[in-house]
Amino acid sequence: MLIISFGRMGMYSILPVLLLFILGFLLQRGSTLTQTSVAGAKRIVSDLALPALLFQAFSSLEIESKYLILVVTIFLVCLLMVLLGKALAKPLHMETPYFPLLLGGFEMGMLGYALFLSAYGSEHVGKMALIDLGQVLFVFFVLMAFLIRERDGAHTTKALLKQFITSPVILAIFGGIVVSIIGPWFSPHPVWTAIDEGISLLASLTTPLIALSIGYGIHIKKEGLSWSLKTIMVRKLVLLGLALLINHFLIDRLLGMDTIYRYALLVMFLTPPPYVVTIYMRPNDPVNAGYVDNTLSLDTLVSIFLVMAAVVLYR
Repeated sequence: MLIISFGRMGMYSILPVLLLFILGFLLQRGSTLTQTSVAGAKRIVSDLALPALLFQAFSSLEIESKYLILVVTIFLVCLLMVLLGKALAKPLHMETPYFPLLLGGFEMGMLGYALFLSAYGSEHVGKMALIDLGQVLFVFFVLMAFLIRERDGAHTTKALLKQFITSPVILAIFGGIVVSIIGPWFSPHPVWTAIDEGISLLASLTTPLIALSIGYGIHIKKEGLSWSLKTIMVRKLVLLGLALLINHFLIDRLLGMDTIYRYALLVMFLTPPPYVVTIYMRPNDPVNAGYVDNTLSLDTLVSIFLVMAAVVLYR
C-alpha cells in the first residue's frame, strides 16, 4: 500500500510540469510568448539557470571509485545506440544521417532533471548527477564530434575542445565536482551560505522556464512522421530493456546501490535525445530539420507520459 501511495504521489508531483508544458503549447496561439521571448528564456536557462542547477547537483555528488563502472557503462550504452542506429538504418529505410545520432545520448539538462526532481525531490539531485555523468561526457566528446562532422564534413579537435571548455554547463559540472571533493574540508561560512541560496534561486528557474519553452516549441508535422515514429520506437524499446538490465545486474547486484539510483537511471533512459542536435545541424536542410524537430517534439511528449507511468509502476 505504501509503494502504491508513493507511486501515485510521484505521478501527481509531475503533473505541474505537464501542465506547464500544456500551457506553453496553448500560448502558441497568443501573444504572451513569442519566438524571440522563448529564445531569450532558453538562453537564460542554458547560460544561467541550468548551470546553477547542475552545479548544485554535482556539488552534492557522492563519488566512490566503484561507481566509475556505472559511468563507463552509461557512456558505452550511448555509443552502442549510435552504432545500433547505423546498423538498423538500411533495414528500417531510414534515409537520414541523423537517425543514429538521435539514438545516442539523453536530454537531461532541459528535461530529465525537471522530471526527476518533480517525482523524487531535490534532495536526490546528487544521485541523478552521478547517473548523468557518463552521458554528459558522451554528448560533449562524441555526439558533438559526430554532429560537427556531419554538418561541416570534418571537425578539428581544437574547435571541439574550445566548445567543451567554454560551455557554461561543463564549467558548472566540473565546478560542482570540485566543490563535492573539497567541500567537506571547510566549515560552513555565512558568505558561502548566501551564495548557495542565490544559486538555488537561480536553479529554481530551470523547470518552469524549460517547461513553458518546450511546450511552446512543440510542432508535430505529418511530413517525415513515419521516420520519427520508427526512431522513437527503436529508442524506447532498446533503452528500456537496457535500463532494466543495468538496474538489476549492475546497480542492484554488483554495486548494491540505493533504490533511488535505479529510478534515476530509468528516468534518464526514458528521456528524448539531446536537443543540442538541432543546434549543430546543417543549414538549409529542411527534410532532416523537419525529421529531427518532429522526433524531439513527439519524443518529449512520449517521455513525459512514460516517466509518469514508470513512477507509478516501477519498483
